[in-house]
Amino acid sequence: ARRFPTVPGAVRAEARAARRMGRDREAAARLRTLLALRFDDGEARTTLSQILAESGDVDGAAALLAEALRLDPSDVPERLALASLLAANGRMADAESAFAAALRIAPEDADGLERRGRARLLAGRGAEARADLERALELRPQSPELKEVVRSLEPARERFERPYLLDARALASAAPPPLPDDDALVLGELKVTRVLPSGQSATFNQAVVKVLTARGADAFRRQGISWTPERQEVKVERARVWKPDGTAVDTHDESDRSASEPWYRLYYDTRAKALSFPSLAPGDVLEVAWRIEDVARENLLSDYFGDVTFLEEGTRKVRTDWVILMPEGRTLHAGVPPGVERAERKIPGGVVEHRFTARDVPRVAPEPGMPGWSEVARYVHVSTYASWDELARFYWGLVKDQLRPTEEVRRTAERLAREALGPKPPPRNGSGAAAVPASFSVPPGGWDAESKRAIVRALYGFVVSQTRYVGLEFGIHGYKPYRVDDVLRRRFGDCKDKASLLHALLESVGIDSRIVLLRMKRLGRIPESPPSLAVFNHAILYVPDLDLWLDGTASHSGSRDLPGDDRGASVLVLDGAGPPRFGTIPDARPEDNRVETEFEIALATSGAAAVTGRSRITGNQAPQYRRAYLSEHERRAQLEKAFNRTFPGLEVRRVQISDLARLEDDVQMSFSLEVPRFAQPEAGGLRFTPFGAGSGYVEAYAALSSRRHDLVLGEPMQNRFTYRFVLPPGWKAVEVPEDAAADGPDAAFEVRHRVEGRSLRVEGHVTFKSGRVPAARYAAFRELAAAL
Repeated sequence: ARRFPTVPGAVRAEARAARRMGRDREAAARLRTLLALRFDDGEARTTLSQILAESGDVDGAAALLAEALRLDPSDVPERLALASLLAANGRMADAESAFAAALRIAPEDADGLERRGRARLLAGRGAEARADLERALELRPQSPELKEVVRSLEPARERFERPYLLDARALASAAPPPLPDDDALVLGELKVTRVLPSGQSATFNQAVVKVLTARGADAFRRQGISWTPERQEVKVERARVWKPDGTAVDTHDESDRSASEPWYRLYYDTRAKALSFPSLAPGDVLEVAWRIEDVARENLLSDYFGDVTFLEEGTRKVRTDWVILMPEGRTLHAGVPPGVERAERKIPGGVVEHRFTARDVPRVAPEPGMPGWSEVARYVHVSTYASWDELARFYWGLVKDQLRPTEEVRRTAERLAREALGPKPPPRNGSGAAAVPASFSVPPGGWDAESKRAIVRALYGFVVSQTRYVGLEFGIHGYKPYRVDDVLRRRFGDCKDKASLLHALLESVGIDSRIVLLRMKRLGRIPESPPSLAVFNHAILYVPDLDLWLDGTASHSGSRDLPGDDRGASVLVLDGAGPPRFGTIPDARPEDNRVETEFEIALATSGAAAVTGRSRITGNQAPQYRRAYLSEHERRAQLEKAFNRTFPGLEVRRVQISDLARLEDDVQMSFSLEVPRFAQPEAGGLRFTPFGAGSGYVEAYAALSSRRHDLVLGEPMQNRFTYRFVLPPGWKAVEVPEDAAADGPDAAFEVRHRVEGRSLRVEGHVTFKSGRVPAARYAAFRELAAAL
């Protein structure tokens, strides 16, 4: 064999061929030869032991396995193979010793527990077998065979929802009278969640709904279920329609699709199942129930469990219950709103039942511009985390290695920093990349504020403009960013990838920053307790020295132009070296989001007008302009569309705009328009409104006569305007509106008119002081909007 090293390979090939052809004696002989040549060949020894066991030579097979264990005492699979062989041949005492030895090495090995459980079951030791198999199922909930074995041992155990099931017929017979605005009525809603020690869970959902109108039938004709096929199983337990005569129609249609949103460049491993009930009609009662079970080998988030369940929705509910079955010894922290009952009791099996119940739950009537759902509807939020510190320690441990700057990341950061600080870009090397001297270093005392701000802008601009937004939210990467060097090399990533890359770039040049988990404002703010990962859906970055929040996904935005969905959002600011901080991102000031426009309007006696103007846009509206006017060929059409309602029939003669690639600069625009019917001839003169035919503020912002919920306007902003009208020669202004102004807690405006010879000057401002009008002040705001 030393002279001919290919001989063992040839012998192995002959053994395999003999095995495939059923010539086991010949295969065994060749394998013995192979073991003589290569005594430590584990594959040959395992195969030979299988052949001996199949031929009835149990002692020979056991001896071979014992020999393998002398070579490698830590080989758990071989120990389990030996134990299973002994158990299958009635040598249970020896098998128990072998199983115990394997489980001492790997006490959490689901395969070992399952094998011992099955062996004990065959030996008639049912109680011990059930304990092993149940523990194996907790460790490997994805095994359908294991589930069936456990279910056969104790059928009631798997159906954990059985004591809580709703009786659709009884609920329908006891249904309360509908209210005038009810399209449907939820007679009962049940959610039962069983949580395993691993934090994985199984959830059973059931709903019984009485349909009252055609609109209600349309609303409930389709039911959606989301699940992750690689990590969960979904099963529709019940889907039927009870007709008024008491008959049940069990037919329904099912379809499923990917939950990915390619139009947002977001790709998930989640799928959405749709149940449809074509026969659903007014007077029917819909009953639907399904279960979703975690079946993956492990919990992606250690042993954490957290969830949010909304109790109030768009339909009135007679009763809704959420039951959570937790292992005894695990604490469940919960945020419980007023009017929701919470009960807790121990039940057999080492389980604690947590029950949340709400009765006579009113429907939430949606309003345009209302806050996010978590601010207008009651919900129960649960988590196994006791504090934000505990949550942050886990999450930082999950992501810290992904944030570590590599040499490529450092070189990129230093190049960008040098370009930002130097009077001109550094020379290029032969490959076209910037040549950065190796002597680049952070000043001993750190960067001064101006230099730091310049560097942050440059690195932020690189991440925003040179890294595409693409989210690959598969498995753990729904929570964990990819490595920063991978993000840099691929030049794409989602929100947490971009935040991580920017963090690593800043760290490379000595600037401190913090990863921020964020709940977008459109979803609604949340209270500080309980701490949970379930509420966040976005990630950004915070630079404490500059008090600067940076969203790497905000295309066309400068570092000062934080998107409106981030302002006012609930956040958790992580600090790997210290405690986290839960809070809210401050709102912008009106002057931070400013539009300044000047118009010069030359009127003709016919009522036509030649309009020239210029605008400067600062803050959160600047990205909209950069996006809208990015294409040079479409700028005229875009401007015409923007002004067409104000100046009907206009024609854009010219439009010029500043360099839109310079994200840190204000957007500046100049233009000229021809408006054929700006003023209306009247009694030998002209009459016109100075601001054209724009829409009213009541129509745009305060269309409802009253509100139940706060009005979310967007961002605080200020619009300053000046109109200078040049009248035809010999003409003068004979009638001018009075000056007007109003000032309230949420908005203000002022309009002043001044006649200057043959010209008329109108100037003023409209200011939204806050992005949100409380419902109690809505009437005053609407009155101000009407005056405006």
